[in-house]
Amino acid sequence: MTFFQELWFQIGASPAGALGVLIASIMLYLVFTLILQIAGPRLSANPSMLSFAVMALLGSLIARAILGNTPTLVGGLIAVSTLLVLEYLLGSLRPGFDRVFTRRGPRPTVVMVHGHVLRWQLRHLGLGEAQLLTLLRRGGVRRVIETDLVILEPRGGLTIVHRGETIDERLVRGVRGAGIIPRSLTH
Repeated sequence: MTFFQELWFQIGASPAGALGVLIASIMLYLVFTLILQIAGPRLSANPSMLSFAVMALLGSLIARAILGNTPTLVGGLIAVSTLLVLEYLLGSLRPGFDRVFTRRGPRPTVVMVHGHVLRWQLRHLGLGEAQLLTLLRRGGVRRVIETDLVILEPRGGLTIVHRGETIDERLVRGVRGAGIIPRSLTH
């Protein structure tokens, strides 16, 4: 084996290996996107060490599976290029996806009204009351009773309407649980 053949063996990829990396990259990108779509609100609302470890483990398993039996430089370049192209393509198609996912995917959800936690909404999101209270503290809430409305956003942020404030009713359209928001809180 010549020097350049040995070098190509170390950093290159056969046509079948390159195609395998391409297919694995596409399939695992779609699977990981689906996982994030389903579990994203719970993971981003209050990421625990366990959720972080699970996401890191998923990422490393997917990265290893994408690269195939023998990771090489060419295989890595194919995987990175494929992932970037997929992200660009899905990003340009996002307005169409957003219309679909606003009906089926994660939606903003009312989790508190007049200082009372809506536990059934938290169960639906896979969150506990302790996680919500942590988010409220991070959001600057010092007294729960001073919140008239709390909406958990799909990416884990909170919309907080404090006692005496109102929210434009256009801002609560499409929010899961909008029907239980008292009319006195909207204008």
